[in-house]
Amino acid sequence: MFTQENKELAKLININKDASEFYEEARDQVESAHLKETFLQLEHLHKDVYKKIQGQVRANGGDPEAEETLIGKTREIFGVLISKISTKPDVTLVSHLEEAEDRCLNSMKDAVANDSVLPETKTMLHQELSALQKSHDYMKALKETMKDAA
Repeated sequence: MFTQENKELAKLININKDASEFYEEARDQVESAHLKETFLQLEHLHKDVYKKIQGQVRANGGDPEAEETLIGKTREIFGVLISKISTKPDVTLVSHLEEAEDRCLNSMKDAVANDSVLPETKTMLHQELSALQKSHDYMKALKETMKDAA
């Protein structure tokens, strides 16, 4: 039973770890102090999410050190490269980060709906889903604001 749950949780660990690392990279690319602080906070949010999920995998008797997702790493590298050649790097990075937030949010929703995830684990995931929804909504609004200003 835990094997299937741990596989689902490993996906969430990977995606949130990728998002955290993407925010870290993006923070080094932007000039705005406000964006740097925002990205730092969101980096920590995603790190907290995947650390809590790793704790659940450990409690299930699994190995929480999940492998990196290739698609997440590829998108992260692409986003950073595009921002370096873009005339509006902050706008480009925010757009890619909002897409990363979409992936995190949708993956969490999928896990909560998955029958192989136990009700106790779903309770913990619901709490994390709330935080991810807020970060997603913030990045979506920021993307729209920056797009309108451009």
